Amino acid sequence: MIDVYWQLDPAAEPWRGEPALRPSLPELVRDLRRPTQNRYDFYAQVATAAEQTGFDGLFVAHRRQSDDSRIIAAALAREVPRLRLLAEFPASVGSAVYAAKQATTFQRGAQGRLEWAIAPDADAPTRAAEGDFVADEDLAERKAEFLTVARGVHGTPGFTFKGKHFEVENGGFTDPLTRGAFPLVVLQGSSEEDLEVSARLAHLHLFDTRSSAQLASLIEGLDALANAAGRRVGFGLHQPVLARQTSAEAERDFARSTLPETTLVGSFDEVAESLAQLVSLGLDRLVLSADQQLEGAYALGQHLLPRLRARLSVTPRAAA
Repeated sequence: MIDVYWQLDPAAEPWRGEPALRPSLPELVRDLRRPTQNRYDFYAQVATAAEQTGFDGLFVAHRRQSDDSRIIAAALAREVPRLRLLAEFPASVGSAVYAAKQATTFQRGAQGRLEWAIAPDADAPTRAAEGDFVADEDLAERKAEFLTVARGVHGTPGFTFKGKHFEVENGGFTDPLTRGAFPLVVLQGSSEEDLEVSARLAHLHLFDTRSSAQLASLIEGLDALANAAGRRVGFGLHQPVLARQTSAEAERDFARSTLPETTLVGSFDEVAESLAQLVSLGLDRLVLSADQQLEGAYALGQHLLPRLRARLSVTPRAAA
């Protein structure tokens, strides 16, 4: 069964009513106008569009200079009671113990719909600008320790751990914090270190857009690592799309867009067929994105998802 999530990008320009796009006033006139929406209203619109049109979840992307993904997800949880909320954030966020406490609080309030996506590590200068000075060669170990400690305190009374990056002594939650399930963990990346950590600790590994041959090879490699560890890891793909009624319309709009070259471009039928072929490689999840978040959620949810699901003979999955 395939899950299809829609991406919410907090850094993208939201709606046409942004103050910068409103008609300007003469220089001597003080502008007292206020936008009719704030940014969270827009996030709610995107999430509602995704829910109404049949997406299974919402992937809230991590952006360094934008609103925090976990706070956005928490704010949206009651707006969209059917969607699962996959919040992306880096392992450098701070205490793994407190991250686990935030997660179980979220789970109790949202009926277990929170999922964690650990963001790929930024380059060294960007990490330094955020106060993160962990060396490149230690990043995979830090990510593994973060997840080990977060899981440990969530489910093990008297949990003790001493690693290079995290340390806990006689920790562990008690009731009521143990009532919420630990979030499903989604990891990312394609390096050997990334795949090794996923084989041990991920529920699902999310790959970036790539050729079918590359994707098949990565899936095969990670599957072998997970089998060797006695585990099963799901596979996902983040895929930008631009679909219209006709190929000509799609090509015209793609030429005007800022979408990457890896975007699937074509008619709704063509893009649905391309996605179905990718899913056949062994994918459990698709995360779709577009340059217009709100309009794209409505258009692709109404016209692309039914075509894709007809090819895969599946229906939307209800929230757990």
